[in-house]
Amino acid sequence: MSGPQDAAHDQDRVRAAAFRLVTAKGGAAVAPEEVAAALDPPPAELDLADSDDVLLAAVHWSHLRIARRFFDLTAGRFGLAALRTGLADLLPLDEDRLRESMLEVAVWHRSLAAPKVAESNRREREDLRVIVRGVLLDARDNGELVDGVDVDRAATDLLALIDGLSVHVLLYPDRLSPAAAARTLDAELDRITRSDG
Repeated sequence: MSGPQDAAHDQDRVRAAAFRLVTAKGGAAVAPEEVAAALDPPPAELDLADSDDVLLAAVHWSHLRIARRFFDLTAGRFGLAALRTGLADLLPLDEDRLRESMLEVAVWHRSLAAPKVAESNRREREDLRVIVRGVLLDARDNGELVDGVDVDRAATDLLALIDGLSVHVLLYPDRLSPAAAARTLDAELDRITRSDG
């Protein structure tokens, strides 16, 4: 008899397999049957009706990975130190994060035609914006931000900047290297940071 722990373990296995398959195919559609075939032993319940569900399972797994890294990297850091470290990790600076960014682009593309994907994407992106906003509030309360910074606007703008930089690193690597993307993000954070002098 399987219990909640087994079900959660199966769900994690399904999401991880979906992530591997979707990223291996460059964001192309993956059928639920392909996920089932990749799992041994098979899960008690796949709970994927179509390729959109597979994509959502993949991106949910990706977001769990990103959130874990974010909190691990920022543990013991506060304000702008936490923000710089956490936001830099969202850029596609290595192969793992390139796959995560490619998956995000696939979700954005599918969101244009699939309301279910669009709604899930909006919800998960808002969760990330709330985290970034919270760190910005901490930085403001610590006196680290220049006067007049609107933390709501700044959280949205920083994530939009990361999205744009990520797309350019993916699509135009000859024009924007991962290192150049990191410098651009640093420059924007410097712009809203109070000078020590």
